[in-house]
Amino acid sequence: MTVGDKTITTLMWIKQLSTTTSHTIAEKVNTFMSGSLVRRHTLIAIAIWMLLNLTTVFLFQTQIDNTREAFYNRGVNLILRVAGKSGAPILSSDLLELNVAIREMMEMPETQFAAITDHQGKILAHSASARIGGEVAKLDGESPLETIRGVQIVSGRLREGMPIILFRSDVTYAGVRIGGVSIGWKGRNLATQLHALRWNMFLLMGISAVIIAVILFFVERTIRIRKRKQVQAMQGMTRIGPYVLTRKIAQGGMAELYQADYLREDGFRKTVAVKKVLPHLADNRDFIDMFIREARLAALLQHPNVVQIADFGKIQNSYFIAMEYVVGKNLAEIMGALKKGLAVDMAVFLILKISTGLHYSHTRRDDRTGKPLNIIHRDISPQNILISLNGEVKLSDFGISKASSEPSLTQAGVIKGKLSYLSPEQAMGQEATHQVDIYALGLVFYEILSGERLYRFSNDIEAIRTIPNLTIPPIIDRRPDIPQGLNDIVMRCLEKSTAKRYQTASALHEDLLELKNQMGFTFDDSDMAFFMQANFGSPDTGSIVQDPHPSPKE
Repeated sequence: MTVGDKTITTLMWIKQLSTTTSHTIAEKVNTFMSGSLVRRHTLIAIAIWMLLNLTTVFLFQTQIDNTREAFYNRGVNLILRVAGKSGAPILSSDLLELNVAIREMMEMPETQFAAITDHQGKILAHSASARIGGEVAKLDGESPLETIRGVQIVSGRLREGMPIILFRSDVTYAGVRIGGVSIGWKGRNLATQLHALRWNMFLLMGISAVIIAVILFFVERTIRIRKRKQVQAMQGMTRIGPYVLTRKIAQGGMAELYQADYLREDGFRKTVAVKKVLPHLADNRDFIDMFIREARLAALLQHPNVVQIADFGKIQNSYFIAMEYVVGKNLAEIMGALKKGLAVDMAVFLILKISTGLHYSHTRRDDRTGKPLNIIHRDISPQNILISLNGEVKLSDFGISKASSEPSLTQAGVIKGKLSYLSPEQAMGQEATHQVDIYALGLVFYEILSGERLYRFSNDIEAIRTIPNLTIPPIIDRRPDIPQGLNDIVMRCLEKSTAKRYQTASALHEDLLELKNQMGFTFDDSDMAFFMQANFGSPDTGSIVQDPHPSPKE
């Protein structure tokens, strides 16, 4: 393996890892957030509780700090006052005055002991007279806390084990240190106050958790009851506004499709197809956004080769799209029934029609501004190509399509579209352009000529590993009876390089039209209608075949 090959392989693995990781994270977040209202409300409740806790901790911590500072300041004020009055008595060894100062300090309820020393540290006065003449002993486990206005504050324990907060201050006279004052306050008093504040803080946090849990319980209970009633009403719904649902055609994981009659008060009646969001997804904001987006984009497209959107809305909490009713089969159903490739002239006819619809959607402009909408379907597949019993060929399902005028609803690196119809650039997580639709249409072309799907994948990783390096054999190897010119057109659609691939669906259409004229193909709409009616014209087999939900990957 060359250095270049190794570099490409390494980049592919890095891309695969980043794509898979981002996909997994996004999938788990979306699964949690959109799985149910209970999960969403639980997450909101937890967030509120955490916010309340942070506020509670902040307020109580402020009170704890203020209580500690007030305790320290009382001791500092006392010792500085005594130190200020003790200078002259220390110089004159006025024991009476010094004992008066000791009594003043002992009057504070927090005081455990008090001492006044000379410049050598010898005790001149002490709350325990037996200590006079000795030295102030250090506390066990003495540890400095703060220094406030020159007063040292330390913590420790007496030999008896009692916790003490000790205040120390020098006594000066004319700027010279002549002694010192020490006050030992009971640390248990401060600890008791701080412990009570912390206990109250945790108690309040617990009470808030209980209150939020109770509120959440009753909110969820109310929502479940309301949701159950809504689901029951939606499941039994036989009418959505002016649309009378006459027959369920299909149901996917996200929506269900009905044949319906549009009825007006004046007696006008028209058969339409109604795609309706499943009841349990009516409150799933992510899916509803995608559903609305599909309706909005598809409504912009008015073309004979694109399924027409007639109406969109929300009635009784049920989101729906009313669309053109196409009686027939999708291309996947036709291929499944035939179990072989299509006739060359029929295949060319179908791709000509779809390339026309694609070119229209790719070049559609905003009616007001004239700016290109740059709509990309991103899910071209046999399931989304509809053929009516009258020979009409239509492109459907713009559920995951992309337009420059629409906000992005997907995460970077997340693969969109059926895995078996992905382009190399989609598999590598690159930005999708119009050419991904051309590549997918080339795969469909290859499939309807050969009679079988080119490749299948079971997961994203397999597709990412395989598609960029896949060598596609020429279609003429699978179908020797096709003309070389057709082989060249199909394989140009499937070029890995976007520079070599058809740049536009219009260019593909022109080459196919030229080939059709050269080969003298005369297959047209009437031939398509004859084929459909001959093979699928029974009332039992004719059906509308739009995919009832944004397309899954397989």
